[in-house]
Amino acid sequence: MKRYLIVLEQTEAGFAVQVPDLAIVTTGENIDAAKRAALVAIRTNLEAYQEADQPVPEPLPVLEHIDNPDFRDLLFAYVELEPAGKIAA
Repeated sequence: MKRYLIVLEQTEAGFAVQVPDLAIVTTGENIDAAKRAALVAIRTNLEAYQEADQPVPEPLPVLEHIDNPDFRDLLFAYVELEPAGKIAA
């Protein structure tokens, strides 16, 4: 199982969610929907890397993201991508 750090920000429409290690941004009406959207986007992104025969970027240390001023006052969480096509939020 692989974990990805996500960053959540409340908006008027729900939540914006970023996956900083993969340069993904998506949204959801609530936190659970935002996490599910992030997982779908991660899976799509990883498949694109695989199809292009490109290496997946290595994740940065969590402290680098936490110290990023762009993420100040935002919520950090992890989502887990299960093997064999299973997705867990």
